[in-house]
Amino acid sequence: MVPAISFAYENAELDIMERQPRNSKRDHLVNFKLISFAYFQIGVVQASAAMFGYFYFLNDFGIRPSAIWYLALKKAPMPNAWDEYLEDQSDIITYINGTQSRYGNSNYGISVDDPKLEMLAWDKVKHGKVDIRLFYAFKDENGSPSIREPDAWTSCRWAPDDESLPLIYRKSYVTDWHPICYTTEALKFAQSGYLIIIVCVQWADLMICKTRNLSLAQQGMVNSIGNFGLVFETVLVAILTYTPWLNLALGTRQLPFPHFLVPSFGFYVAIFMYDELRKLWIRQGMIKENGKTKLVGWTAQNSYY
Repeated sequence: MVPAISFAYENAELDIMERQPRNSKRDHLVNFKLISFAYFQIGVVQASAAMFGYFYFLNDFGIRPSAIWYLALKKAPMPNAWDEYLEDQSDIITYINGTQSRYGNSNYGISVDDPKLEMLAWDKVKHGKVDIRLFYAFKDENGSPSIREPDAWTSCRWAPDDESLPLIYRKSYVTDWHPICYTTEALKFAQSGYLIIIVCVQWADLMICKTRNLSLAQQGMVNSIGNFGLVFETVLVAILTYTPWLNLALGTRQLPFPHFLVPSFGFYVAIFMYDELRKLWIRQGMIKENGKTKLVGWTAQNSYY
């Protein structure tokens, strides 16, 4: 709300007195050009940024984007506490403590009709310490669709046992500092990163909405309330991310610093440069008519709202 309110304190554009008055019957405040610009142009870039970050963060924690489709509702037996993932087994069935095992899941031999089969609680914390590679190794005699082979997973960017890395890069506060990689906690981190990226691209939104046709270089960043809004929303989302008790209350997570804003910065630049070019082409179509500024040309007709 603070960035939105800050527009009330924005200086008028330099050419404001040269524009033709708005025709209230023809020039509606919300029209197709505005909707097209907000949702089909800038909105598409923002959504792409958020989805890119979501899959990127999951991949950093060992879960390939291709592995997550049709995964949430799959049922399988919970691995035992002593089970460890054994990637080099391929499809060989081994025995652990006299029990059939596949990739280290010692409950592999369970029947597909056994009531012990359950779903992972991806949206909760209770299964946050379960190695999903073991859980989704289950395969019944008919070839359960729950199965995920080793190529469904990738190496973790921050190895849990690498003491040279900060603790929050490797382990989650919410699960008593259990490793993040290959657990449902990776989803919580990806969702938190999604929120962070939305804030980052909103920086660009605030800047491009300051003017309708002038460059930001012409308008300047002299709106102190607007500048405060940029800082405020960034600090607020940082507090939501890195305050431990808020992690419990809101489901956010303490993101590794390379995940905070950095992956979305390219999309922020793309939005800003796209709008600067659009306004440049609009200004090139400015003509004077009876002492008033009139906009002509394809860009003005189709994107000037």
